Amino acid sequence: MASGSKKPRGVLIDGYNLLHAIPRFAPRGDPLEPAREELERWLAQAAARHGSPEVVLVWDGRSGGRWSRSTGGIRIVYTAADASADERLLELCRGPFADRSDSTWVVSSDRDVQVPARQLGFTVLGTMTFYRRWKAGGKGGGRRGGSTGPAAQSGKPRRASRAEVEDLLEDFLADRDEGPENG
Repeated sequence: MASGSKKPRGVLIDGYNLLHAIPRFAPRGDPLEPAREELERWLAQAAARHGSPEVVLVWDGRSGGRWSRSTGGIRIVYTAADASADERLLELCRGPFADRSDSTWVVSSDRDVQVPARQLGFTVLGTMTFYRRWKAGGKGGGRRGGSTGPAAQSGKPRRASRAEVEDLLEDFLADRDEGPENG
């Protein structure tokens, strides 16, 4: 599953990394709780569409320590106030998901998560890449979305955002690093 094209059996997600990367969910000065709830609802629906049996969404710290809950088929984990989602994701990679690295995606655009997760054998997807794949309704989610904004309607090509360019570069480098000559 080097390129992450097969359907994963597990998905580990850096919550705030995904929340702030996707304009649809990003709070941009609004309260975080409604944005988190909207992302959680979308993720539960997307997980059901894609048939992923285990999705873990990790949010950075809550005072009072770690706790988790399940909603709509996804497990939501909050780290302890003094721990980061990055640390918790890597704990999950090294712990309960260690024997499932070949069938689990790690979703983060944070290099401090990507590099060690990839070294542990996980398929790593940037947040935009993951979102594009899962918003596609189970059809594999190609790289090009069907934009309906003013630029698409006028026939002008839409410029890729910096995050999209970084995700494309990340995918290219991951595919190159995991190619037959290196793996």
